[in-house]
Amino acid sequence: MSSRQQPSQDTANDSGIAPPPKRYRCKLDSAQDVRREMSRVYRECRSYLVDVQDGSKLIFMLSQLLKAIETGDIEARLEALEALKK
Repeated sequence: MSSRQQPSQDTANDSGIAPPPKRYRCKLDSAQDVRREMSRVYRECRSYLVDVQDGSKLIFMLSQLLKAIETGDIEARLEALEALKK
């Protein structure tokens, strides 16, 4: 179980259904944000808070997000350069 997953709760609400686990949220709007999150996952794996297999999957997903952000930044810069030429 990773540190982000909440253990199942034995207590149920009035309807008899346990509430869903709290969602993990972090800012991933920039390349710096994604790199910071990758570093956090790495440290959690090194500290045995997150299983290495789970951590490697998270790092892979974060690296794909980082590529998408970098591609978007490059596209925006290229469009700005092309607009200057016209």
